[in-house]
Amino acid sequence: MRFKELLEYKRDITTANLGEQLVKAITSGAQSSVGNTIGKLREIIPGIEISSDRSDDNVTQIMAALGAHFEEVLKFFEDADPTTNKQYTEWIIRRYIDGGIRYLEDVDSTVAENLAIYHELKTRRMLPPELMDINKFKGSTGTNSMMRFFRDVYNIYRELPEQQAKIDKGEVEQVYEDDEIRIVHPEDQTAACYYGQGTRWCTASTKSRNYFDDYNSDGPLYIVLPKKPKYKGEKYQLHFESFSFMNENDEIVNLYRLTKRFPQIHKLFHDKIVENGQEAMYRGEGGATALLADPETLENWEDIVENEIKPRVLKWIETPESVYDWLGLKRFEQRAKVSSTTSVNRDWLSLKRFEQRAKVSSTTSAVITKEEQFLLKKKIKWINKIAEHISENKDQVMSVIDRTIGDLDEVNQSLSKLSGGLPNKAMTAIPTMYPGTDTMETDIGDRYVSSNIRIQFTKEIWSELALLISPYFNDSFEFMLEN
Repeated sequence: MRFKELLEYKRDITTANLGEQLVKAITSGAQSSVGNTIGKLREIIPGIEISSDRSDDNVTQIMAALGAHFEEVLKFFEDADPTTNKQYTEWIIRRYIDGGIRYLEDVDSTVAENLAIYHELKTRRMLPPELMDINKFKGSTGTNSMMRFFRDVYNIYRELPEQQAKIDKGEVEQVYEDDEIRIVHPEDQTAACYYGQGTRWCTASTKSRNYFDDYNSDGPLYIVLPKKPKYKGEKYQLHFESFSFMNENDEIVNLYRLTKRFPQIHKLFHDKIVENGQEAMYRGEGGATALLADPETLENWEDIVENEIKPRVLKWIETPESVYDWLGLKRFEQRAKVSSTTSVNRDWLSLKRFEQRAKVSSTTSAVITKEEQFLLKKKIKWINKIAEHISENKDQVMSVIDRTIGDLDEVNQSLSKLSGGLPNKAMTAIPTMYPGTDTMETDIGDRYVSSNIRIQFTKEIWSELALLISPYFNDSFEFMLEN
């Protein structure tokens, strides 16, 4: 059997064994908002018509397109293999399937580069025994993860005399430096490679495709170098235009947590966060909600809550009527765009807000059935009970406010929750404003109604609190509610 036939035969086996898994993995990546799988697929298969839509029809369309063009897909993975007999191709594919390779765009950049380095060192017999068998390394975590493997191989490679002799630092701007961190802006690909040594960033690739120009054309990249790293090789790359914040292993890092450790980052880049943050977080790429506030606001947040926010809430919970107006008519007018001159009685408003309900308008109240009237009376009773309880227990309410919006960590996670449910702390804290209101009656029907009203109250209270604090965070909460 000739070598070419042997290679084709192995491709057939790879397709049979891994083809379906690979198509599923790529399809999953194409639906993610992280990475550039769609863009990379359009390079691999020119003219392919796909989108990141998560509908069942689109998933079927992507999988069908990949199946029809699987030869091109397989060739893309083979081209990342530096060997003539493609001895690492199956390993590359398996690592993409198991998540060791996170993004399709990494295959022809960092993976191709690191494999070329590995093969060179292996051929020159310069690797220690524990790094010789590439098949031991898989996945993205653990002592035998692919990331650790590539990092260890690269550390050996960069210490070679010939590599040390040709180091070029490129053009770089020093943005900031103190006793804790140094922040640089690489102005060319050479600098991105130098300061990205030991990382898995596609912008630091030297032996395969480098994506520095792609990112830099949208906005500057910043590299954060801790002077007292928690571990060897700790680095971070920030790109605000794509809201991409990565550690040295090309793993997403939470920018808010990073700035808690290094507040200097927030002070330096607050304007960029505001400029690019809202839309990115609306797309579900959160992690920096609190950073939309200016640094001074974050430094004084406890005082702001105590002296500005809580006094306003206190006025709204002064009486049962004020509670009802705060959570009922006020929000109804904001959201349903009912003008201040519209006559809306409490009965109709309750039906409209808590039922949506039979879609009965204010001009057709006469058609409400006896059963609906009976249910409505129960709902109004529980609305009043909870409103009374809140107004009679103001200290308890203020304590809950502290637990929900006084905690910046909770505020930071809240924006992404606005469209998908209540933040965890709000969900557990707010109902403690009206404890026991679900057990005031023994009637099962009453309990069912009261439970629903309590849930609705919790949602309404959280929405109003979100709107209240929104101006302090560049109107980000209002932005999310409107979208």
